[in-house]
Amino acid sequence: MKVGLSSLLFVKAPLEDAIKGIADVGADYIEIICDLPHFMPDFDMAELKKLKELLDSCGLGVSVHSTFWDLNPASHYHEIRKLATTYIKKSIDICDILGGKIVVTHPGRCPVTEFAPLVEMGKSWYRESIEECLRHANERGITLTLENLNGGIRYPYSTAGEIKALAQELDGLGFTLDIGHAYVGEKQAGTNSPEREIAAAIRDVGDCLTHLHIHDNRGTFDEHLPPGEGSIDFKPIVRALKDIRYDGIWVAEVWGPRDPFETGRRGVNKTRELLKKF
Repeated sequence: MKVGLSSLLFVKAPLEDAIKGIADVGADYIEIICDLPHFMPDFDMAELKKLKELLDSCGLGVSVHSTFWDLNPASHYHEIRKLATTYIKKSIDICDILGGKIVVTHPGRCPVTEFAPLVEMGKSWYRESIEECLRHANERGITLTLENLNGGIRYPYSTAGEIKALAQELDGLGFTLDIGHAYVGEKQAGTNSPEREIAAAIRDVGDCLTHLHIHDNRGTFDEHLPPGEGSIDFKPIVRALKDIRYDGIWVAEVWGPRDPFETGRRGVNKTRELLKKF
């Protein structure tokens, strides 16, 4: 059982303090967000040597989440797509230097879904970007994974089924399941048993699933609560993950910057409790 904690929780602290804090609360891994505030656009890659030494001294493994705040790899502006692709590739390089093997990236965004040709163009542009990033990752022995979101058609390639189909076409592409995102999406769609639908999707994607984000919410928006503090019934979801023999990292992607150490401790402990309970 490998439990990780996202650096997203520590937006008010230097990354070095986040690494130490994540080790202190008992996580096995840190998922480093290669975006603001810890990775500014002018970040000096030479600083990674010290970060690697700190990770090793704390006994932490690492996965990386690529940039996502402002950049859109499906943008209708060529310059923005190019910049987004450049920074995803930089995230892959950072993961490689830090000794990680998994990089998570988001789907692109289509701002005007009412205009069908733009949706299709966005999908095509995003695919071009992800193919370039995937080649970059494969050359470095890094698994690039695509994370599900809950925005529907606004985010092409954002559902488990879409990601599975794309992963079957593109050699080496993996799937990061975000349980909280999936739950909000099912609730917004009016699904009677959202957890059963998520469990069914897990069994359907099978070994395409290479990485996992676990957090809770009440079904209305993406709250990033520690497991057990929202409305999600994790029992059928955890059982489905065990059925497909998922053996990757369980990253607690929780949010609580007012007291990140306590929130992080609850996220790690409650994730471990779920795995033992079910």
